[in-house]
Amino acid sequence: MRKVITIAVTLIILSMFTATIASGYPGGLAPEYPDSSYNNGIDYTDKIAYLFGNIFDDGKVIWNKTGDEYVNVDWFNRTKYVYDDNRADGQSVEMTLTARAYIPCYLEMKVTGNQGQTGLKSYGPGISTKASASGYLLVFDNEIGGFVDEYWNMLGHNPHTEFDFENEDIFIQGCDVFKVEVYANDSYKYEVEGGPLTSERGSLPLHMRSGYSMSNFGGTFIFDVDGKIFEVAEKDACEELTVYHQFRVPFSRNIAQGRYDGKVIFRAYTL
Repeated sequence: MRKVITIAVTLIILSMFTATIASGYPGGLAPEYPDSSYNNGIDYTDKIAYLFGNIFDDGKVIWNKTGDEYVNVDWFNRTKYVYDDNRADGQSVEMTLTARAYIPCYLEMKVTGNQGQTGLKSYGPGISTKASASGYLLVFDNEIGGFVDEYWNMLGHNPHTEFDFENEDIFIQGCDVFKVEVYANDSYKYEVEGGPLTSERGSLPLHMRSGYSMSNFGGTFIFDVDGKIFEVAEKDACEELTVYHQFRVPFSRNIAQGRYDGKVIFRAYTL
């Protein structure tokens, strides 16, 4: 029953709509295909438009203008803003982290001579590493090092070497040439400290010459007072140093026979 009522209502509405369209033409009947002179010049190009007329019209746009004269709130920024589109402008965040490393100092020295070798290593600041040579001595004896003149030339090395005290400066040479090797990862200085050899009968000033090779020695330095220092070299960080040292003591008819003792210090330290 409902289906019959729905169909009947639809047919009534359609007949009323058709009559409305036809009433706009002479005689109340719409021509099959009117020309453009009907309905105020509207050109119906298909039968759908002809049948339904202006039912789909949605108005007209009469103008569309832009400009500052149409602004009501003038302090808004309408031209220089950032378009927040997807990845429109790149963004980043950044923090600078200061990096700093503290490398501890390292210092080493190696002394070689007279059938022995002593090595010393120091790790880190504030450390003073000291060693006394064990097993060998810097010995001055006429049977070992022998006698030399003022130019370090050999005069003889046996218990009964003869020479003329009146015409020559005589010295007793040390038992060996000492080789000292130094290295540090910081700037450093190397020096030799010494003093005279003494006994209850007197003292002997200690003579030293140094060189960077066994065949190239410099002049003679004399340790005639205790704690006297000879500054050998100053080096930059990570530079190696090799130095050779030779020693002697004077001998004359006015120097009393017997044993004389003293010391020599080879010292390297960072600056």
